[in-house]
Amino acid sequence: MYSLLARERSGHSQLPISGRPPTSWGAAHGYAAVLSLYAFAAGPHLVGAVLAAVELYDVDVPVAALRVEEIGRLAGLAGAAIWLLWLIVTRPRPDGTGHWWRRVVPLVGALTVIAADEAGEFTADGTSTQIAGHLSELVIWVWLCVEVAARWGLSIQRLKLTGPTRLFRKRTKVERATRAQGEMVFYAYAAAVCAAVLLLSVLQRLPGPVMEGDQAAAAGVPDLGPLLAHGIWSACVEELLATAVVVAILTAARRPLWECLVVAALMRTLPHAYLGLWPMLAMLPLGITAGWLYHRYRRVIPLALAHASFNVLNSLFGVPLLPVLALALAAAFWAWRETRTGDEAHA
Repeated sequence: MYSLLARERSGHSQLPISGRPPTSWGAAHGYAAVLSLYAFAAGPHLVGAVLAAVELYDVDVPVAALRVEEIGRLAGLAGAAIWLLWLIVTRPRPDGTGHWWRRVVPLVGALTVIAADEAGEFTADGTSTQIAGHLSELVIWVWLCVEVAARWGLSIQRLKLTGPTRLFRKRTKVERATRAQGEMVFYAYAAAVCAAVLLLSVLQRLPGPVMEGDQAAAAGVPDLGPLLAHGIWSACVEELLATAVVVAILTAARRPLWECLVVAALMRTLPHAYLGLWPMLAMLPLGITAGWLYHRYRRVIPLALAHASFNVLNSLFGVPLLPVLALALAAAFWAWRETRTGDEAHA
């Protein structure tokens, strides 16, 4: 897998992994890439959301149609695996080193776990755990997004691992500011998620049919274990696929920022149609916020961590939205101040 990379603090350009990015690729290539990813990953869920939205208006949906989402999920996963295999096999290797089959082994392992989980091999009653397979799917989607972006000569986020001996050393102001930038994105997006849920609760009071019960029941994962796995899966896939990849590739295809943000917001909003017409609109400002934060700072990991943390904490304990919103905003402001200090020191 290509290493996850991000831009340097000193610049806003997207960094090529190797060689020169394919600057001859335009909007058609960009939309083909992001829409193909979206169709494989979110298409089945979008179909299920539309069917659920239709049922809100007392329209009878055939029982057979309700299986479209599950069948489509497996079909989309198969298509994603084939696409990923092709990207691995045809990956450019300028130095001539490395064997593609070594990178296929983790892919085969993930697919094996998914197949075994679907067959009920991990449970005594022969049912799926909805955990092992779901998390293995996440590996494939993350890997595919990184590989697709890499074919554009783009990197998603630079991930610099700190050695154990350097964890406790004293950091310079610039180093603290660099770390604070990631913290600022995390807290700012956590606040945006809380604000979106508050807005959703307000929009649910408008006239019109809305989803009864909570999102866990609507997603068909009422048990705690599968619910946590689903929350982590959705957070990572939404932020990586519907935010980072969309903004990075469409920007590289020379599309204006407003267009990138609108596309990212719509991709996030449409699969939430099961909430009802008005409540799903709460996802629009959240998608725009996530897209802007990624465009500005090129950090997708804090976005995914903030989203996943909210999903997990809300599933386990419930989240008091107003106090958490205020705390996240205060923390984001503090982190922003730290980034200003680093900029002054760097200057």
